[in-house]
Amino acid sequence: MVLIVEDEEPIALALVMIVEDAGYTAQTAINGQAALAVIHQHRPDLVVTDLMMPQLTGAELIATLRANGYADLPIVLMSAVGKAQMRDLGADALLPKPFSLDEVDALLAHFLA
Repeated sequence: MVLIVEDEEPIALALVMIVEDAGYTAQTAINGQAALAVIHQHRPDLVVTDLMMPQLTGAELIATLRANGYADLPIVLMSAVGKAQMRDLGADALLPKPFSLDEVDALLAHFLA
């Protein structure tokens, strides 16, 4: 399962369609706080999180997960930040905004193949 953490519904729905078209299941969370609840109930295979969100940003979500037993959970940061900042935040990969279908497919293949 791919957990998509995004507070903008059109972006979340687009990602769900791409993930499901690639043959994977997807679930969404509207912010980092909601994502933590989902992750504690059902550990995803991959987390794709936006950086800027209310009630727990992507950076805060990554830090919380990395500090609480999820160091090996693959996390893709979705943002316009650079790769150096992405690594500083503890993410495994960067999905630049705006993203293309090919970029999402490549990330899915890399982390879920």
